Amino acid sequence: MKPLYQGKIDTFCAFYAVLNALRLTHSIRTLKAREIFNDILMQLVSQPERFRAVLEQTTDYIDLVDEMLEYSAARMPLRIQRPFQPHEAVAKERFWTCCNAWMNGDANRTAIFRFKRYTDPHGKPIVRHWTTIAKMDDNNLDLYDSSHEADSIQHLAKSNIVTDQSQIAQNILLYVQPDSLRLVGLPF
Repeated sequence: MKPLYQGKIDTFCAFYAVLNALRLTHSIRTLKAREIFNDILMQLVSQPERFRAVLEQTTDYIDLVDEMLEYSAARMPLRIQRPFQPHEAVAKERFWTCCNAWMNGDANRTAIFRFKRYTDPHGKPIVRHWTTIAKMDDNNLDLYDSSHEADSIQHLAKSNIVTDQSQIAQNILLYVQPDSLRLVGLPF
């Protein structure tokens, strides 16, 4: 039997995505990350229905990510962009170009997004996960991720994702949710 580790049973990957983004943009240390994490948890505890939705994964966490980013922006210089509207149809090429242009701009930039992983194109996702981009190029994306699962995704190839859930197929089982994309960096 393997030991449990942080993230194995909790549902806080969205929190970790924001905190990892701040590590990349501002080099925040563990104590600062814990302070932000605790403050956001305390805010959620005062909203029991919302907190339960986080614990039970009955939310997409987008509002929570935005709140954490805004909370952080009030305490440190931070630029946040939301390039796509909720439920906007976004072609994979457009999503990839947007991320690549942002990531390969000035230093201290990253991006946060949510993906769903399937094992069956007609089934439900087995993973719903928020992550942070470490670096990317025209064809590949490396994640700066909180997951330590043996089979966790640490790299994405452009050819292995879709940005339209209806295009999940036997050979492409990873859906990247375009409206979850948050571009994060230092102000100009």
